[in-house]
Amino acid sequence: MRGVIDKIIGRSEETTEAIGETYIKAIPLKAYEDVDMIKSEVRAGNVVITNVSPLAKTNIEDVKRAINELNEYAVLIQGDIARLGEERVILTPRTIKIWRA
Repeated sequence: MRGVIDKIIGRSEETTEAIGETYIKAIPLKAYEDVDMIKSEVRAGNVVITNVSPLAKTNIEDVKRAINELNEYAVLIQGDIARLGEERVILTPRTIKIWRA
């Protein structure tokens, strides 16, 4: 079925394999050390939505440090970062930009 849909929309199997797959992953920030896992996922080309509430309940200073580090990382890789409400942050690789009204 996938091959049929790919032919209809004009995507060949070679194109899919060359580009790779991008996922949207939800990774809760339970500890400051989770920042490395988030950066690794973005480095792999995935979009990460992070819920900061678990860490905020225990250490707000670590949340601030984590957000600052993720912001610096987004700038470094020419990716994008934005807040989604009060509890979530989205981080994207260079190939994906966040639309802002």
